[in-house]
Amino acid sequence: MEVDRFLNKSKIKFMLKQKIDDLLIEYLTETTKEVRKRAEKGEGRQILGEVINRPEDIDIGIDKVGEEILGRLLKKYDIRATIFSEPEARDIKNGDHLYGSIDPFDGSVLFLRGLEQNWYTVLSFYDRKRNPIATGIADILNQKFYIMNNGKDFLLDMKNGEKKKIFPSSRKKLTEPIVLASYLMSSQYSRKFLDFFGDLIKSLHPKALFYPQGGSFIYAYLAAGLIDAYVMFNEPRSEIDPGFPIAKAVGCSIVSVDSDGKYKDYEFVPGKQHDKVDLIVATATPEVRDELIKHYIKKYAEKFSFKL
Repeated sequence: MEVDRFLNKSKIKFMLKQKIDDLLIEYLTETTKEVRKRAEKGEGRQILGEVINRPEDIDIGIDKVGEEILGRLLKKYDIRATIFSEPEARDIKNGDHLYGSIDPFDGSVLFLRGLEQNWYTVLSFYDRKRNPIATGIADILNQKFYIMNNGKDFLLDMKNGEKKKIFPSSRKKLTEPIVLASYLMSSQYSRKFLDFFGDLIKSLHPKALFYPQGGSFIYAYLAAGLIDAYVMFNEPRSEIDPGFPIAKAVGCSIVSVDSDGKYKDYEFVPGKQHDKVDLIVATATPEVRDELIKHYIKKYAEKFSFKL
């Protein structure tokens, strides 16, 4: 009897994982197609309202596309979950078996201004213990999907069907030609970052790159070795939760840092998507993480006259 119960639970768990895998691919595919179609028609730019605790952001029509598709797919696959989105009033609640976090359209400000760059949709599922189950990140313009599920991490090119495993960077020093990212398109974030890390940017290797972008999609870049590190002050959890599991799954370090330099692994907390993290440091290697934190501690001490 006990063996039968165990086998039945295992079977149910396997079937749920398969449902999530199928839903994830279908969600990314449908959302990518629908966003591209509406963009070609000039639709999706109507302003719906402000985003909670986000004076730099705005909720527009294109943001609802992914939410509507996900809501339909959850019913299709009979998956019971509470999905947290940026607009709190549009959280999807059809059960408590799973948690999810969605950034239905990462790149709203660019889309609103007619800039065809960095359009993404990002979705993660978590179990009841808040452990990541699966993550999907769609590069809408290039039709490429970054996927994490069942211990597999890969890039799927929808234009030719090519599928390849992804790996993070192995660079260990800031003096190497690294790629460092931080979202600087709004003064809400750029002032503090440049205040603490501006001199670091100036001293980077001549062949290093500073990538002034970020958000939930950036964790795909970290997981795939396109960037070495991502640093953000006052990052909303809604920009972390949908994407960070894919980078964590390949061994990257994603930590929240206190002013004294103490850090801990970042964790998903249900219903806290509007809270902000004082400082998030996400790196491909622990060595780069430690160097970035060491630099932050030094600058903090200089600014507030603390002696180390």
